[in-house]
Amino acid sequence: MKKYLLGIAVIVLISSCNVTIIEDPYDPRDNFLGRFEAEEYSETLDVYSYFNLRILKNTDPYSREIYLQNFYGADIEVYGEVNGSKLTIPRQVVGYYIIEGLGTVDFDQVVMTYTVEDTYPGSRLVDYCNTVFYRR
Repeated sequence: MKKYLLGIAVIVLISSCNVTIIEDPYDPRDNFLGRFEAEEYSETLDVYSYFNLRILKNTDPYSREIYLQNFYGADIEVYGEVNGSKLTIPRQVVGYYIIEGLGTVDFDQVVMTYTVEDTYPGSRLVDYCNTVFYRR
């Protein structure tokens, strides 16, 4: 009888405890973050370019924005919006460039296709690029 009462007392004691589980919400932007080495192929110029790139996220946890620093190897920062494993760089003007594009995360790489229009007076070049960002 004593063992039975002891068992009931233990069950009552355990059931009266509150267990709180705190989960960090999944942020799909985290898959894009980091430092990368970029291999960029210009369809317009038929040349490869190599440069380093860094991707950061907006500090607002409800935002979908990320920032790509040293984009196009031109020491400019563009912003993009993440939706799952997809990245969209909406049309934006940064300095003398008009930039827009799409990308996806593929394991440890970011694969992108974008256009860069150079609006510097006398240039008007539109560069169509296919680029892979390799995580460093």
